[in-house]
Amino acid sequence: MEKIQHAMTLGDKLKKARIGKNFTQEYLAEMLNVSQKTYSNFENDKSKPDFQQVEEIAKALEVSVLDFLSGDNITINSTNGDHSGFIYQNQFPEKLVEQYEERIKELKDQIQELKEELKRIRE
Repeated sequence: MEKIQHAMTLGDKLKKARIGKNFTQEYLAEMLNVSQKTYSNFENDKSKPDFQQVEEIAKALEVSVLDFLSGDNITINSTNGDHSGFIYQNQFPEKLVEQYEERIKELKDQIQELKEELKRIRE
């Protein structure tokens, strides 16, 4: 089994996921309420979407946010050209980690509130 090191940027991941859904940049930009140029800049790594935009893109493309935030480098385990096994290396930018942790906290709080409401309903 040979290992191939390949740098995959956030822009690369966005483009691959968008093409996988057969969306145009214009269509996805419209869904995100940004210009086509802004979205193009995301895919070309000229600018980076903020965390909320990454969440919106992931939702629109029906992929996990983690697929986009799992660091820029991936290692592909390859056997005779089979590139199905991806190992993601975590290299989160610190700001994204903070935003992601805050979002997790918010979701945990919402879950707790829903559990309490459900308990009140059952009583």
